Amino acid sequence: MSTPHQATTPDSTGLAVVDSQYHWRPIDAATQRGVKLLLINRVAGVATLGALGGDPGHWTHWAPLPVFGASE
Repeated sequence: MSTPHQATTPDSTGLAVVDSQYHWRPIDAATQRGVKLLLINRVAGVATLGALGGDPGHWTHWAPLPVFGASE
């Protein structure tokens, strides 16, 4: 992970801030099920916080949740 805020910039629309060093991961057989994840459908551009069931269905990619740094 980058140092705080080093890689964060507004996206091309100016409506969100993104971290260029933090990426979505494709859902595959090794993706954990039944726990909180960030989930997204790449084509639709729809993201949510949720748990992935046995069949990913609508979701194409996932990301882990962030954690607080030791100093926070």
